[in-house]
Amino acid sequence: MFSQIIDFKSCCEESKIIDFLYTIFESDFIASKTILADKIYIDPLSKDKKHGKEKIFWHVITKENPKNKQRELDEHRAARIKWIKKIILNHSHNEIKFFYHYENKQKVVRLYLWAYQKDFIVIIQKLGKSSSHLVTSFYIDKNYNKNIYEKRYQNYLSRKDINLHECEWF
Repeated sequence: MFSQIIDFKSCCEESKIIDFLYTIFESDFIASKTILADKIYIDPLSKDKKHGKEKIFWHVITKENPKNKQRELDEHRAARIKWIKKIILNHSHNEIKFFYHYENKQKVVRLYLWAYQKDFIVIIQKLGKSSSHLVTSFYIDKNYNKNIYEKRYQNYLSRKDINLHECEWF
C-alpha cells in the first residue's frame, strides 16, 4: 500500500522540490476527488491559498520551526506526500488505526488515520454531512508522540469519553 519514500536528492533539483511536491498534491486532491469511505469528500479548500497554493499543501510538507515560528520544509513529511491519499482510501486496512479524537482547543472531533508501523498520521475534520478537509499529516519523529497517539486510540476504543459519543462519520 505504501509507495517508496521520496528521495529528494534524486527526484529533482532543490529549487524545484516545492513544484514537484505540488504536482503530487494537485493530482491527488485537486485534479481528482478524494473520497473517504465512498461517501465523504476531502475538500482541498482551494479557495484558501498562500503563495498560490492551497494552505493545506503547506501543512503537509512543512512544520513550524520553534525558534523563528516560520514554517519550513520538513523532508520527513514531504517525502511521504504520496501516502496521504492512499491512507484515506485504505482507512480500514489492517496497517491503519483509525480513531476519533476530541480537540479541546478547537472544540471539534477529528478523524485520525494512523499508519502506526510507518509512524505517519493523517488528520481530517468534518465540514458537513458529506464533506471534510485535510487538517494535516505528519511523520512521528519523537518516540513520546507514539504513546500519545496510542492513548488516543485506546481512549476512542474504550468509548468512555463523552465527547466521542456518536461521533462516527461512517
